[in-house]
Amino acid sequence: MTAPKYLLDLARHMEWADASLWRAVLASSEAKGDDRIKVWLHHCHLVQHAFRQAWSAEPFRVPELADFRDLGAIAAWGREAHGQIQAFLEAVDARKLDGELRVPWAAHFEKAWNRSAQPLTMGESALQVAMHTTHHRGQVCARLRELGSEPPTIDFIVWLWHGRPAADWSFLNDSAE
Repeated sequence: MTAPKYLLDLARHMEWADASLWRAVLASSEAKGDDRIKVWLHHCHLVQHAFRQAWSAEPFRVPELADFRDLGAIAAWGREAHGQIQAFLEAVDARKLDGELRVPWAAHFEKAWNRSAQPLTMGESALQVAMHTTHHRGQVCARLRELGSEPPTIDFIVWLWHGRPAADWSFLNDSAE
């Protein structure tokens, strides 16, 4: 299996796991009202959108949390990111993944660290997106448990054992009715 295939599998798992987590969050009245969960989930999707925009050399459009009317709107925005990420990874030339990617927010970290950020490749940044999202999903799962809900089991290996299922966002349609 080639590196682009692994990255696409990680992106597909990321979407499945995010959708599963969103379903659990929106099913819990405590979680729906929790500001920490809202901030973490907005941040996850902001990062997903920002990197995808960087890969395509698009201008950055990163809405603030206050720009969303409710959690369902944040979830729909996240779903949009997943579709764009997967479309990009399906179409990208494998050689482009080895090319250097400079993201503008690296300057923030360079200033804080008082040193230059070393170059990263587009492929490494795709791996970063998946790992970063996993970190924050873990925070949301822990918070769900604190609030008395059972978080979904969304490990990569569980996704593989289930046969790599597609993400189920049908709950977004149900909530729009």
